[in-house]
Amino acid sequence: MAKVEDGNALDVISAGDSLPMIEVDELEPRFRAVTGRGERRGIRLERIYWDGLNRMSDFSGISTGDIVHHTATQMSEAGNLTSLLRVLSFKWALRRLDALEDLSSLTNLNAILQASPSPTVILTADRKIKLFNDAFLTMLRRRQPLIEDVQQLARNLRFSIDTQVEEVLSVLSANRGKTLNTGFKIGLGSQSLSGQINLALAPAHEVPMLIGYISRY
Repeated sequence: MAKVEDGNALDVISAGDSLPMIEVDELEPRFRAVTGRGERRGIRLERIYWDGLNRMSDFSGISTGDIVHHTATQMSEAGNLTSLLRVLSFKWALRRLDALEDLSSLTNLNAILQASPSPTVILTADRKIKLFNDAFLTMLRRRQPLIEDVQQLARNLRFSIDTQVEEVLSVLSANRGKTLNTGFKIGLGSQSLSGQINLALAPAHEVPMLIGYISRY
């Protein structure tokens, strides 16, 4: 049974759950010879920074050697090229992270929701409705015209799907790009409503959530 979540706070994942493990071999600097603009340089960097530079290269279409050359031209006489490359790699990664988090923010997710002409909800892993769009509210008002506001809806709405939310998240996480169709049921006061809902992983970075498009009711 799903419930409408009252408020905007999200469950916070503890730092211990989200921090990655560091392998011993990741700490050992790796030597590579790179050539950019005709200049050959030998660089020693930890693997994660090489990974960052390679991603930067793939994204920008600029060779790793040219990135190193460009970075070297910004270095002062007393500067350290490997330190500068570490900063560059991490700074680029943070910029990408900021852009992706903005794209997958709750604010942008709500915009995607409201743009849908179909009744649509965001369902959390603990079976609560996090967000819903105007089409969803219109659908409910056809059954109960006296619904006046979201607070009233939060108190009275009972929402469930035929498949466990945890199972849906697991299946879709293992099959990226896929959707899952299942039945749903809504209880609102003395009224009930059932139908079919198409579920997909919501494009959100805070916590795992589902976006559900009601296809039939």
